Amino acid sequence: MKSKFLLTILLFLNFWFIVSQTNYTENFDTKGYPNNIPKDTYWKFFNDIHPAQTNWDAFIPGDGFAYITVDADISNDTDETYPYQTLVFGGVAENHRLEVRMKGAAVDGGLAAFIFTYTQTGPIFNEVDIEIVAQDLQSGIPAHDILPPNGWTDARFNTWRNANENTYEPFTGSSKPIVDEHNNKVSLIDGKFHTYTIDWREDQVDFFIDDVLQESFNTNIATGWSEVILGYRNLPWAGDFRWTGNHTMVIDYFKIEELDPVAKLSTNSKNVDLASQISIFPNPVHNEIHIVIKKDANIRKMELFSILSSKVHQIKNIDFESDEIQKIDVTNLKNGVYFLKTELIDGKIITKKVLKF
Repeated sequence: MKSKFLLTILLFLNFWFIVSQTNYTENFDTKGYPNNIPKDTYWKFFNDIHPAQTNWDAFIPGDGFAYITVDADISNDTDETYPYQTLVFGGVAENHRLEVRMKGAAVDGGLAAFIFTYTQTGPIFNEVDIEIVAQDLQSGIPAHDILPPNGWTDARFNTWRNANENTYEPFTGSSKPIVDEHNNKVSLIDGKFHTYTIDWREDQVDFFIDDVLQESFNTNIATGWSEVILGYRNLPWAGDFRWTGNHTMVIDYFKIEELDPVAKLSTNSKNVDLASQISIFPNPVHNEIHIVIKKDANIRKMELFSILSSKVHQIKNIDFESDEIQKIDVTNLKNGVYFLKTELIDGKIITKKVLKF
């Protein structure tokens, strides 16, 4: 799918079996090629869209930011097929949080900005990505304003697991407007920094923008050693260029943090049949979680945790002996992924994932 990365993947194929958990933050404080990077990782760049950006100092001048500059003149592109202007970090695998804080991602036509992971062996590739466009007319989203206060920015959220580059299957993805914590559509063409986060677990991927959950998948989750690519690509579905001159993406930081797989959060449960003793709905939830508890569940306490495993609050005013539908108000919680943890009197744990939109 993105074959220009294939050579690098083959050269570093031995990383597939030695990649371990990685914690790394790049603040771009040092001029030129980043230093103090984790063992067996690397940085590289592609400058297909703005060939004048030819060296590391042009991307990272040492002032605490990285700059990715593109121009609207397609005649000087050095790759005629969907050119890139990117910074690339290799490598990392699943069970990591990937985060970048940047401004200038959304461009009015012609380019898709992204943070994505990618690896390919032969025709088989794995990929997880957020792709941002000012207006995605090819997705079925109606034409709309792109500027604040009434306009918004569109995004595509995707994952491929062991997919064939000829069929692009298997695949899970969606196209939708970016929303804030109140579920209002928002424009990112505002001159401000925004944070883009991918929580990439082996059995689930969650996409956040400005700490607001935008999408969550648990099928076709990419796997294995990957590069992480930040920047722009000229893609047909991004529409026609509606701007001239140069445009610059400014990156404040890039960060990788290790995550536990979702399955690990439930390993204290000694009997998978315990999960049937508690039912929750709707899920995803907006205002209230409805809970049904079997009378013989023998519950000691119930707590709600964030995706970072920090306790949000202990659930009170719940009758653990009742099989009536009971409710938890989550209106004031931020959109995101939570875990409802129920401890039984015998010490067993039941964990339920809750998506708050």
